[in-house]
Amino acid sequence: MYRYVVIDDETLIRKAIVKKISTLGLPLAWVGEAEDGEEGLALVVRERPDIILTDMRMPVMDGVSFLHAVTKQCSGAQLIVVSGYSDFEYTREAITSSVAGYILKPFDDEELRQALAKAIDRIEHARLNRRNAMGIELELDLVRFAAWLCRPSEDDAFPRSESYSSEPLRGLFSANSFAVAVLLEPDFPENKSGGSYLGKEDARLPEGCLRFPHPDMPGIIILISSDALSSRQAAATKVNVCLADYARKAETIAAVSGECDSVQALPRAYRSALSLLESRPFGRMSGIHKMPPERVGLDETAANGTEWRWPLIEDFLYEMEEGNETQAVRIVEDLFAAFRIDESFTMRAVKRICRTLYHRIVEHLGSVHGISPDARLEMPPLLGHILHAESLEQRFLQFVRDVVGQVPGRTAKAAVLSQQIKQYIDRHYAQQLTLEEIADRFFLHPVYLSVMFKEKMGETFQDYLRRIRMERAKHLLLTTKYRIDRISVMIGYENTKYFYKVFKKETGFTPADYRQRQISV
Repeated sequence: MYRYVVIDDETLIRKAIVKKISTLGLPLAWVGEAEDGEEGLALVVRERPDIILTDMRMPVMDGVSFLHAVTKQCSGAQLIVVSGYSDFEYTREAITSSVAGYILKPFDDEELRQALAKAIDRIEHARLNRRNAMGIELELDLVRFAAWLCRPSEDDAFPRSESYSSEPLRGLFSANSFAVAVLLEPDFPENKSGGSYLGKEDARLPEGCLRFPHPDMPGIIILISSDALSSRQAAATKVNVCLADYARKAETIAAVSGECDSVQALPRAYRSALSLLESRPFGRMSGIHKMPPERVGLDETAANGTEWRWPLIEDFLYEMEEGNETQAVRIVEDLFAAFRIDESFTMRAVKRICRTLYHRIVEHLGSVHGISPDARLEMPPLLGHILHAESLEQRFLQFVRDVVGQVPGRTAKAAVLSQQIKQYIDRHYAQQLTLEEIADRFFLHPVYLSVMFKEKMGETFQDYLRRIRMERAKHLLLTTKYRIDRISVMIGYENTKYFYKVFKKETGFTPADYRQRQISV
């Protein structure tokens, strides 16, 4: 509601104006009236109305003097002159005082409505300008304050209240207790507008609270609460009120620091909240974490990338080497799915694992193909700025896709290598060949060789070796009179009984029965 007063030396006119206004349906509330300029000025100073309706010819203090005085003492009020005179002096003074309307008596309802509507519009415009100016002032202050709070290393720099012009920031320095919360923006990176926590909701913050985006980490919100009381729970209570409000609107992931008693201690409180947020289980999609900072790092064994073992690492590196993007991405997606299920993997742990895998990929592809990711694909510096599980997974998957795109010739090298291994088996099948021996000869990891050979040849290394030996055994059984134990040795089986077993499994006959049956035919 907009508050208004009426100033006129005629009582009936004052009452008539108030009655007319009550029938217009405008959001106006009468707060007083006066019969002369001096009394009217006292009323305006006391009530601070939004709109002043005044006559020009009044006793004690006339309208001209009244307009001068009101313009000086209550510049925000909108003036509407209601007069029975239209002489030049009054009109000129009204224009000089920037009145919202000049109505000549007698007037009808529509004239009064238009003047009041114009006054309301001017009030709203002025309020909007003030809010915008205050908002810009606060936003600039918050940018500077956030840069100081979130700086990567401690130094002696310390902001002072006089360095800021906005009231919320200046008020922060007079508080006696503080707490910091770090929040993840819901639905980030899909929702990049920041609409869940930012924007016009700032008006709902409890007094003494500030909220702003992290200067370096997209999708991260910082909430600072302060209180004049030195109670250890005064600031924390305000944080909890805000977080409870957020949790009612969307799934909220946040970490809250312990309380501190000075602005100087806020960076340390911020870092403890950030560390706590990184210690949450990777797959946890909501929750307010208030665990004491001392407990951070209990999962160091899982988090330590050098101690972590991944059974599919060789399969993954093979797919990367071959340029098989679909398979490589599938393996990584399965890995991240496992991280989400097992709560022993924290965000910090998964980030360390990603760093380890990054270096393994770079090292492996560098040795095999002589390539390395270009500068824009380097991950380690970027990982420190990621706290969303989905963002981390998408970032790593994109890295995998980009690196696979740099693999030269994709499958050409593997095909040539597989053919060379096949030819080696064809020539040396009579020897005691093992997967490890072949891998060593061709400078490959046994697991990598096994996966590559099966993909290129359509059968495993052992299946191919056994098939070649059986074909050679059949040929010798039919074209020579060698004893079966000799044939066994000639094709690479020193244990004749084992040769019998394998041959019968492959053909359905013993070596002797096979020879006799073929000769009879």
